[in-house]
Amino acid sequence: MASRLKKRILRWLIPVHRYLGLTMSLILLLWFASGIVMMFEGYPRTTDQERMAWLEPLDSGQLEVAPSRALAKLDLDDPEGLRINQPGERPRLHAMDSDGQWHSAFADTGEPAPPLNRAQATERAEVLSGTEVASVTLLEGPDQWTVNSHVKAPAPLWRVALADEAGTQLYLSRPTGEVVHSTTSHERVWGYAGPVIHWIYPTQLRELTGIWRQVVLWLAGIGTLACLSGVVLGLMLMRRNKRRGGVSPFRGWFRWHHYLGLVFGALATTWVFSGLLSMGPFHWNSADREPALTEHLGRNSPGAHQASSPSAIDTPAEHGPHELQLHRFNGRTYYRSMADDGTERLHAARPGHDSPAADGPLPAEAVRTALERAEAGTLTAFREQTAYDSYYYAGRSGRIGRDGPPLPVYRADYDSGIRLYIDPDTGSVLQHSTPLSQLNRWLYNGLHSLDFPLLNPGSWFWYGLVIALMSGGTGLCLTGTWLSIRYLRRRRKA
Repeated sequence: MASRLKKRILRWLIPVHRYLGLTMSLILLLWFASGIVMMFEGYPRTTDQERMAWLEPLDSGQLEVAPSRALAKLDLDDPEGLRINQPGERPRLHAMDSDGQWHSAFADTGEPAPPLNRAQATERAEVLSGTEVASVTLLEGPDQWTVNSHVKAPAPLWRVALADEAGTQLYLSRPTGEVVHSTTSHERVWGYAGPVIHWIYPTQLRELTGIWRQVVLWLAGIGTLACLSGVVLGLMLMRRNKRRGGVSPFRGWFRWHHYLGLVFGALATTWVFSGLLSMGPFHWNSADREPALTEHLGRNSPGAHQASSPSAIDTPAEHGPHELQLHRFNGRTYYRSMADDGTERLHAARPGHDSPAADGPLPAEAVRTALERAEAGTLTAFREQTAYDSYYYAGRSGRIGRDGPPLPVYRADYDSGIRLYIDPDTGSVLQHSTPLSQLNRWLYNGLHSLDFPLLNPGSWFWYGLVIALMSGGTGLCLTGTWLSIRYLRRRRKA
């Protein structure tokens, strides 16, 4: 009876695995190979500190125009975002409308600023880099290195290629005049070999956000089934009598595929499944999120009608601001300044209003009071945290040489299991951790990157273990790809 049932299962499981393998073997091979690359190289990104280096320091004495006056000249009443910086000789106010388009006015007079032309983009790039310009291209839409959601690029952009050894390309915003991003030849080559392949990130597909997400979800789901069916099939086809030629009944490439599947098949299954979870299928890991918890905390909602001119801002002489953003905290409007070293501070946006000191963080009691006003749960604990924990940590960013999340932070715990990590300098929520997102941290980061504290991620042991496992998964998919090619060749000849 058991033998008959086994034969029936094999009768449908073998063709299922074969055709799933034909569909997914090459994609899985590319995922594993590019995953190894991504252990060391990531998608080219520009930090705020790098962006500040491309700006001139602000002289608050020149900023005598209230934001509302400049916005009136731009025919904008309630912008979605607003910041002030100096990308050239004069300070500018940049405002984003409801369609996501940016507009710019001179912050010293309020008059609309003309868009950056080709000659100005060339001159600006040469001044910043000290290098001649090789070519200048106007991008009406994103290219491969600005399509990522982490790259905040007010389009259209001037892409300026420099004549340097690094093959640097600078991206300058036409409406705002800012340099918003840069890449080098090294970053682009490894970007293609790693994240572009791994994330299925061709520009034309990634622009179609909804379609791209569905493509990745379906491929990851089918890939999970392909690996899982292979694991079940591999176990069912194992020989019990090893004297008859080993555990596998196959020969040649089929035997290699079988053995690799027995050793690395479970890893491949959990790895592809955890990759599926990174896309948040059915938005399951955000289902318990309570937006009301953060409504009293810091966020970049302009409130321009409540802000006076920034000329009265008291800023320290050392590390003065390179950018100002209108910012809301606990129902009040502030200017949020960012210095060239990335330091952020809040400054009163209306004379006579109480404000935190410009040379220190927000008082813990002020943040705690704002949190207690939220009507979405009971605050059970609040403290300053000076070290990372299992849910707020550097993770992959630290392993590829990027700065991790800032420390110290204020940590707030609620009776619902929600945990907030808050920037003491601005009151902004750096991470909103819920019970489901905490579970996703182990199912995704844990299974996909072996990001378990016990393995000491980033250590030599961890690197050796992950490279060995990823190489085994690559070998499994490589044999599967070759068997798929052989099968298709036979079918073509038949």
